[in-house]
Parts: sequence; C-alpha cells; structure tokens
Amino acid sequence: MGEVLFKIQKKDAFILELFNTKMKCKFLDIFMPLVTYLGSTAFCIIFSLTTTLSNNSKLEKLGVKSAISLLIGSLIVRIIKVSVSRMRPYLRIKNLNIRKIGIDKYSFPSGHTTAAFSLCILLSLNIPHLAPVFIILACCVGMSRMYFGVHYPTDVFVGILIGSICSSLIYFI
Repeated sequence: MGEVLFKIQKKDAFILELFNTKMKCKFLDIFMPLVTYLGSTAFCIIFSLTTTLSNNSKLEKLGVKSAISLLIGSLIVRIIKVSVSRMRPYLRIKNLNIRKIGIDKYSFPSGHTTAAFSLCILLSLNIPHLAPVFIILACCVGMSRMYFGVHYPTDVFVGILIGSICSSLIYFI
C-alpha cells in the first residue's frame, strides 16, 4: 500500500509541475486569477443569494439547491481537510510559481473546485444547452488551483467528485 501511495504522490507532483511551470504564460497569469474566483466563497454566496431572492421561481429553486449543495460540499471538504491534513504543494515542492489566492491551511480536497462543480452540475442540469460552458469553466477553476501551486491534481479530482455528487443528489431530491 505504501508503494502505491508513493507512486500516486510522485505522479501528483509531476502533473502539478506541468500545470504550474510548463503552462505559465501572460494570458494565463491574467485569466487564472479571474476564473479561480468562480469557486470562491464570496462568488458562491452572491450567486446563491441573487438566485434565491429572484422573482423567478425556477431561479429561486436553483438558488436554494445551490446553497444546500455548497453547504454540504463545504462541510465534507472541511471534515476531510482536517482529517487528512495534507500540506499545500508549495510547502513541499521547490520552484513552484505560487499565488496564494483564497487558501486555508490544508490542500486535500480543493474547496474551490468542489464549489465550482457544485454550481456547474446544478447549472448544467437546469440549463443543459449551456452545460459545456459550465463544465469548461469549472474545470478551469480546478486547473487554476494547480496553476497557482496551491493544490495537487488529486485535490482537484476529489473536489470534482464531491461537488458533482452533492449537486446531483440535491438536484434529484
């Protein structure tokens, strides 16, 4: 088991370094800070409040479901982060391009990615013809977290799973 975990961690670091150093360019230096905020607490609260307070019953329902999904996802992420206590990659890997946007103490799983996929899946289920746009934006949030050196790929992957599962369950309830 230890050898398997070691191999996963090695691949994790390798993929992270690809996103963080090999993809670095001026366009992404501007784009990634903007897109990462789509998974921020502030954006999620504003989204949930504006849709919930809407006069449109479909938007209101979407807002309530979004708030519930985001809350459940955040609780799950918090419990896992404290239980696993995985250190941020920039503390372990030298020569990463670091930009500490919206981080807490631990990296596993990615809360920004969880939030982005919570919203993405709910929006995709409610507005299917725009699903590709929502999915691309949510994926960009996950990639931005690696681009900044604050998350490993497995942090992002588990964030995708948590956000997608929470929002899918809430949608079908």
